[in-house]
Amino acid sequence: MKVILVIIFLELLSAIFGLKYISKNLGNIPLKYFVWFLFFTVGIEVFGFVPRCIRVFESIAFLKTTFLAKNYWLYNLYFILSYMMYVYYFRKQLVSARAKLFLKYALFFYGISCVGNLCLSNIYFTSYASYTFMMGSFLVFISIGMYYLEMLNSDTILRFDRTISFYISIGALVFHLVTTPLAIYSKYFKIMDSPDFVNLYRIIFHSANVFMYTCYIVGFIICSKKIKSY
Repeated sequence: MKVILVIIFLELLSAIFGLKYISKNLGNIPLKYFVWFLFFTVGIEVFGFVPRCIRVFESIAFLKTTFLAKNYWLYNLYFILSYMMYVYYFRKQLVSARAKLFLKYALFFYGISCVGNLCLSNIYFTSYASYTFMMGSFLVFISIGMYYLEMLNSDTILRFDRTISFYISIGALVFHLVTTPLAIYSKYFKIMDSPDFVNLYRIIFHSANVFMYTCYIVGFIICSKKIKSY
């Protein structure tokens, strides 16, 4: 519980520092959307406490038989939006028209296929969709890889420490790299069935969250101190 509150605090802190940063860089529309998405994430996390409240407070115990008793439906939608946001953001950092066009169609296909997967399967309310994680992570890795490739072939590499996109890419890449394998097997996330997996899942997932949002916070702070914006 305490760790979750720490993560939410870091999410909120990164969103606040991001808001401060974009106030000095009003023309950076993709980053503006990304920062507002961080605030949206905080809202999702807070709403995610509803099932816990249902279990604790007897006055709303009647909700135990409703879809609000579990968070699967909420996060199945959120994860789709999250992956799409990251791919959208890094697509906007690219110069290559061909690469941008590829990611544009990939995003469209991903969104449609993920929604279709949720509608045609019985996992929407019962577990996390492995398809969403696998395809979403794949696209995130590709988009960040394209971003790194262009950065290495341009003068941006000389000032990467002043580029907020670099800090976002590090946090996002590490987070998705270490959590995706666990998320794919999230159907085993049941204390009665596999307590060792539950503990491992929590440790890695929480640590990855702390690392990612710390990267965002550090990036916004460092880049905000630079006179020139990139």
